[in-house]
Amino acid sequence: MDLKRKFSNSLGSTPSIGGGISSLGGGVSITKLIVKNIPKSISKNEIIENLKKIIQNPSINITIPITLPPDLIGKVDSDTTVSFLSSPNLSQLSIIKNLVNGKTIGDKKVSVDFYDVKKVVPISTPPPTITTTQDESNKKIKLTNEKPKEKKSKEKKPKTSSITNTSPIESTITKTATDTDTDIATEPKIATVTTTTTINTNDKIVKKNKKSNDKKEETEKTKENKEEEIKEEPKKESMVRNNRAVINKITSQMSSCAEAKDYVQLVKAYNYLKKIGAKPDHITYGVMLNACVRCQEYKKVKEVFQDAVRDGNANDVVYTIYVKALCEIDMDEAFTTIKGMIETKPNIRTFNSIFRGCIRSGDIEITKSLIQLMKANQIYPDSTTIEYLIKIYSHHLMVQEIWDLLGKVYERMQGQISPICFSRLSLASLLAGDIKSSVKALGITDDILSKAPRSTQTTHKNKGKLSEKNKISSSLFERINKQEINEESDRVRNYLSKMTESRSKIKYHNMESFNRIYFSKNTFKNNVNRSIDQQSKPVTVATSPDSTLSSFNGLFNSYKKGGSNFNSNRSLKMEICSGHGHWVTERAGQDLDADWISLEIRYDRIFQIWSKMILEAIDNLYIVGGDAHGSLKEIVPDNILHEVYINYPNPPVWAGAERLINELFLVEINRCLKKDGTLTIVTDDKDYSDQIIETLTKSKKLQKIYKPVKETYLIQLSEDYGYSYFNKLWNNGQRVKRYCIYISKVIN
Repeated sequence: MDLKRKFSNSLGSTPSIGGGISSLGGGVSITKLIVKNIPKSISKNEIIENLKKIIQNPSINITIPITLPPDLIGKVDSDTTVSFLSSPNLSQLSIIKNLVNGKTIGDKKVSVDFYDVKKVVPISTPPPTITTTQDESNKKIKLTNEKPKEKKSKEKKPKTSSITNTSPIESTITKTATDTDTDIATEPKIATVTTTTTINTNDKIVKKNKKSNDKKEETEKTKENKEEEIKEEPKKESMVRNNRAVINKITSQMSSCAEAKDYVQLVKAYNYLKKIGAKPDHITYGVMLNACVRCQEYKKVKEVFQDAVRDGNANDVVYTIYVKALCEIDMDEAFTTIKGMIETKPNIRTFNSIFRGCIRSGDIEITKSLIQLMKANQIYPDSTTIEYLIKIYSHHLMVQEIWDLLGKVYERMQGQISPICFSRLSLASLLAGDIKSSVKALGITDDILSKAPRSTQTTHKNKGKLSEKNKISSSLFERINKQEINEESDRVRNYLSKMTESRSKIKYHNMESFNRIYFSKNTFKNNVNRSIDQQSKPVTVATSPDSTLSSFNGLFNSYKKGGSNFNSNRSLKMEICSGHGHWVTERAGQDLDADWISLEIRYDRIFQIWSKMILEAIDNLYIVGGDAHGSLKEIVPDNILHEVYINYPNPPVWAGAERLINELFLVEINRCLKKDGTLTIVTDDKDYSDQIIETLTKSKKLQKIYKPVKETYLIQLSEDYGYSYFNKLWNNGQRVKRYCIYISKVIN
């Protein structure tokens, strides 16, 4: 079972259990997990060992009761027993429940549910203290004697004012906060009864001291008003700050903003919590961090994380989300953060977050260090970890390391490892020249797909809670994911067949050694200096990044007038953001009168493009690894490209977010284009299309250097435009409208 997908939405999925402890009448309910249907034939030590192997988390406390609790008698089968699981980190309970539920112990499948243990907590109420002074007695005597009809209204005024002056936020304060004012409300009533008796016996004293009482009354009123002003303000702040209902409601609003990617309202809600002096817990901070990651606001992520650390709420969930965000901007800082987690121990999900980042960045050295860190912290891999490690090793053609890893975990995780692991291993083995390993892995892939065709699908315990739109998207992704595995296996199978006929063999040491790939020093600083085994390198290798760059310089010189090998009959074309390379490899394979450059930032996608280029023998394709803005400046000369394509760029997450296609980037592309060179942008996002056209029409600078090729900026996209991941979406039923912007350079 794929645990990565199973637990991808852990935040907010914990059932409503009051954070683990809830008030019930006069007691406290402490939430644990109860594991049922455990065979009695198994010893207690064996039960504990089995659960430890399944959970693989030393912070989980496992207990087996000597006798069943009274509320379970008659509800548990006579031949089974139960076990209780608890954790100091209550946010893990939902994850552990999903992990253990349905697993086999002995000859039975266990079931896991939440279990509340009610403990009665005595509540002692101190007796009210009655204190009356002579001044207060005189004051009450005077009021009762002179205006007896107003006595009741005067007594009720404090209640009336407390209701009238209550703010909207204070009106939501819980019963506990209201009960703290009980003593203050009952004191005047007792004093009034006493003074009423004194009036009937001391009438002369009242008249004699009338003037002095008037003065004292004014003084007392002034003092009381000042004391009320001083006391009232901190009471309001305290009630709001400690009001769990207010914090929970705002946290829920923040979660809704995250779902809608409404970053503006999200920040307003978070700032409001800080303004009223509220103290968010780790759940609120987790929601806010997750929302910032979804909105790609990584600067705000750092700010919120520092708030969580300062408030002492940076638990393992908060750290995991923070590490996930750092993987998008700085892998070295992500590794430093996880290495510095001392008080808050990293868990397997924290490590999986950074392993996923290593897949995208290609950081093999960080991967090796993370494995050692896991061993030091006694953290064991799950099926998601194994899938990530196999992908990382495959992209670096580390075939033997993959088989060693599988030998250690395959028996324990049989049935949980995705077929993508073996199809990727088969591909890597073929590229590394290990034909026997490639055939073996390919056979395992076919075997898994034939026996369990649904094994590639994502399993969600909360799938019923997904919106209809998300259910459709999830199902579509599963279908396309299976197609990708089949296509990858078919490419390997076809090449093996050709290789048998021609008796030829390919062998590469790693992707960095290939002379038609250039890795930007700014984006892939940890990859460009990888050592190359000179004895095992093939003919088509580059011994250094500089020699790789010289291959590109040779390509560019052939398109410059007066340059070496200049050929006016050929053209140079580029696709920016090539993804997995379906479109660019197909076009390059068909367009043999042109040379093509593929620009992509993610290492795993570069590997996909490179493998397609090798197995399909595409000799007119070059790859640049790096971010779009920086790589164009770093490597592409002026006035060199005939055509540039940007297919389905990621649209901005929210209205104010950064976007790839802005004025500066369009100017940079224009620099690289020849006169009358064209730029084609295809997107299925209408808002993004409108924004790009608005940028082109409102910018005076862009109006001088670009013009529509046709009458308008938008043209009809032909059905045979090219094969890509998004064409798969189109062919699989998601036939959304596509928008094609077609412009050309008008000046040198």
